[in-house]
Amino acid sequence: MLWLLLLVSCFAACAPSFRKAYNAYQRQEIPAARSGFEYFLHHPKYAAAAHFFLGKINLNATRDLPGLLAIDQSLAHADSLFAKLPAKKARRQTRRYQLDSAAIRDLRLQTQRWAIVGTSVRRTLPALDSLLEGLPNPLPELQPDVENTRRDIVNAHLETADYDTMTAILRRHVEYVLPENYDQTRRMYDIPWPAFIQKYAPCEIDRFARDHPNSFAGRDCWLAEIQPLLCTGTLSQLLDFHLENRWTAIEIVLLNHIADMAETADTTTLNAIQRQHLHDLQQRDLLRRQLQSQPGQLDTLDVKEKALAYIARYAPRYSAFRLMEECLQFFLNGENYSSAIDLLERAHPAFPDTLPASCQSNFDFQRRVKPWIDGKLPILRGMPKNVTRQKLLVLNSTEGDEFSPVVSANGLEIYFAATGRRENRAGADVFLARRDSLNGRWSAPALVPQLSGLGQQVPLSITADGRQLLLLWNRRLYLSRRFDPTAPWNTPEPLPVEGIAVMGKGQLSADGNTLVLEGAYSAGSAAQAPDLDIFVSQRDPATGTWSRPAALGADINTDGEEASPFLSPDGRTLYYTSTGYPGLGSSDIFVSHRTKDDWTHWTRPSNLGKEINDTFRHRGFTTISPDGRRAWLSIDGDLWEMAIDRVSFF
Repeated sequence: MLWLLLLVSCFAACAPSFRKAYNAYQRQEIPAARSGFEYFLHHPKYAAAAHFFLGKINLNATRDLPGLLAIDQSLAHADSLFAKLPAKKARRQTRRYQLDSAAIRDLRLQTQRWAIVGTSVRRTLPALDSLLEGLPNPLPELQPDVENTRRDIVNAHLETADYDTMTAILRRHVEYVLPENYDQTRRMYDIPWPAFIQKYAPCEIDRFARDHPNSFAGRDCWLAEIQPLLCTGTLSQLLDFHLENRWTAIEIVLLNHIADMAETADTTTLNAIQRQHLHDLQQRDLLRRQLQSQPGQLDTLDVKEKALAYIARYAPRYSAFRLMEECLQFFLNGENYSSAIDLLERAHPAFPDTLPASCQSNFDFQRRVKPWIDGKLPILRGMPKNVTRQKLLVLNSTEGDEFSPVVSANGLEIYFAATGRRENRAGADVFLARRDSLNGRWSAPALVPQLSGLGQQVPLSITADGRQLLLLWNRRLYLSRRFDPTAPWNTPEPLPVEGIAVMGKGQLSADGNTLVLEGAYSAGSAAQAPDLDIFVSQRDPATGTWSRPAALGADINTDGEEASPFLSPDGRTLYYTSTGYPGLGSSDIFVSHRTKDDWTHWTRPSNLGKEINDTFRHRGFTTISPDGRRAWLSIDGDLWEMAIDRVSFF
């Protein structure tokens, strides 16, 4: 019995006590305090206090995000445990150890603030995701800090080319993209597959489909069959699948994989059908390379027959459509309109406008091929127009892009925007060249310092007197003035036009009192571009105030996108681009005439024809001379001048 009493007495004396751990903490004997508090982490009375003081110790020792999040979780547990203590025990701990819910909350506030600051400093999406996962419900006063940190980090990564970063933004953070950066996010929606293939093998296409379920791969009915072929399929298996399947949207991925394998595979093992099939695919690739690299050396008839032969065998596959589109542009470049017409007419029956009954969710470009052809044939068959185009070599550079040419009414000054030139300050700046009135030659362009600066500065139009210049300055309309056509320009000021969410490229009338512009009532979203239409605003000459922009009405605007307006000097003729009417490209230039004095009655827009439009997307005319015989525009980053027979042009 004496032995037992001695053992109990020893145990009582040797066992840790919370008071000892607390005293050690007060004396800054951290190892002893830590050991003591850890002993009480599951104690029915002191667990909350143990978690609290361990949190204070750990907070002094760590600033890494996982450690901070672990501390916060421990403190949240401490708060829950403390709330469950009987009132008498809770008051006693408050009196002895200064522990209460307020103290725990203050420590959580400090911990969460450090976690947010650390994430902001790291400025990476993985750190942000860790913060959001580990801190799903931050304290209310810190919620704005979390939101701001998230917004800052997301918008700092919009220039990324990394697939995983893009996917993280699009899937988890897209709502934090600022409206002024929507264009960058919409770019991401257009390029996820090229970014994916830069980082991962085609074999992992199922991963891409999971990440982007609405993509061509995510919606494809044959993904389960194609994915193993991309991983372990032989060349013969790939060729057989392509020959048997006309509908998969993953065809181009499949063809690229076939081309890669054919470079090293033993093709002697292929049967006759497979060898012929591989030959056809290789001939298509060769023709496409020739169209891109040496179009001037190709025979028009040979190109057409090779294209039609492939289309006859392999339509309605996308590869057949794409080859048809590229050959059409080749014929347009060479002004071989009869060949273009013959190509489309003969290819037309090869593209049915239905999909197989077994797959209605797949990418359905096939349904759009017949309307695509039907919309182009009338334009190609139209009466020829006398149009010649000339690249302005002295104004264009090899190192940069030039666009948005604005020519004065007398034709002696040309302003344009450029990027990548040696003289550029940053982004797009404004340059000026002058034409010699005797020999018609342009001088070497020079930067206009008053009209250039940080960001994007793009000239849009100049009034007939040469005293007002409209610019798009960092996505806003600005106006610069000068006293006479020989004086320097004043610092541009915002054009006081308001009332719609989006105001883009615009043009002032000859007298400067009317503004036509592309705009939209809604700014759209990070995934959806705004629905651009053409608007008009008018300036009161007496007060100088501008009216709220008004849409030009259904004669001009469609459910598609209308943009890049140019108004003739008399204010009666409008040139603009549209995706809402049949055209040769995704966006063609159209012309319409105002039939009444108001701005809502116009003739049906006319496509300017095959001599001006092609299969590319057009930015429209920036300037047309007062006599209507010359026009200036940009094509593929270069400035061009067109000579026009005005009678046939309208």
